[in-house]
Amino acid sequence: MKGYVCMVFIFLNLFIVSFYSVAQTYYWVSFTDKNGSIYSIDKPEEFLSDRAIQRRVKYNIAIDEKDLPVNQEYISHVLELGAEYVHASKWLNGITVKTDSVDFAERVLALDFVREVEATKTNTGNKSASYGKFGRTDDKPVIDSSYYGKSVSQVSQINGQYLHDKGFRGKGIQIAVLDAGFYNVDKLPSFDSLWQDNRILGAVDFVDRDSNVFTQHSHGMMVLSIMGGNLPGLLIGTAPEASYWLLRTEDASVEFKNEEDNWVVGAEFADSVGADIINSSLGYFLFDDPAMDHSYSEMDGNTTRVTRAANIAASRGILVFCSAGNEGDSPWHYIIAPSDGDSVVSVGAVDANGVKAAFSSFGPAFGGA
Repeated sequence: MKGYVCMVFIFLNLFIVSFYSVAQTYYWVSFTDKNGSIYSIDKPEEFLSDRAIQRRVKYNIAIDEKDLPVNQEYISHVLELGAEYVHASKWLNGITVKTDSVDFAERVLALDFVREVEATKTNTGNKSASYGKFGRTDDKPVIDSSYYGKSVSQVSQINGQYLHDKGFRGKGIQIAVLDAGFYNVDKLPSFDSLWQDNRILGAVDFVDRDSNVFTQHSHGMMVLSIMGGNLPGLLIGTAPEASYWLLRTEDASVEFKNEEDNWVVGAEFADSVGADIINSSLGYFLFDDPAMDHSYSEMDGNTTRVTRAANIAASRGILVFCSAGNEGDSPWHYIIAPSDGDSVVSVGAVDANGVKAAFSSFGPAFGGA
């Protein structure tokens, strides 16, 4: 009997440990300033790549305090409260952390350099927001061709073949793709030329640093194929000679506000390495925890963190393209963050005939923008 009780006790302890290991809450913690920074805007080479600096010079864009990294002492003081560091946003001057401390928010707000604290991922929610978060696929075949193959409609709708014929195929342009994963991009023949020419510049997982983006969701792979695919007779992307950064910021299995913060640091990374374009077929308005849901009034082009970051990216000389959303045939139907950004190019969906897809979100943004 004693052995049985011992086994039950061990089981209960394992259960409790397991429960608390997954019961961590993610928080966004923003700071009041960047006082005492060890960095200076006079020495941008210490925190920006040469390509990023040259982009600023090219477009006459000043380097300012938003470019300075977050104060490391502030970060250390927050972590001393029993939190684990996830990532930091220099543009919005804050960090994302995770902790199982039930009074973390109260204690961190007592620090005089903390401006705001917000729970961004909890263990509550009905997962309704994440169900089918990437919308529907249309299996309707398109007319084949000897060169563009299955991509003939998508390329011809924007007259891409004209640009290709003129030699504009993306050469010398760096595109950062922010998505949920890039399943088998390291194996599929459509991307062979990207690897052979060293035009996959890098892959970073901002959701799980220990993960492999090439074993994650296929959505980013499909998005990349539309741009960088190069298999004559079968698939030709719109920019088959561009170079790409593959950045996983989205957790396809859930929908919480911390994914917006992942997007922010992904965009900052894209800026720091010198990317020319951000392409993001992602968007946010409803979450698995309804308490986090955005209202339509927040879709005003400048309110949500992810939208503010997208606007800042554009102010740094980056072209930012974002999905309008898949809510066109739902009661919401409006564009979602960050496509509501006043400096963001919001991209809707059409079918092979150029007719707007019923599910594609549409404006206006709140306030009529």
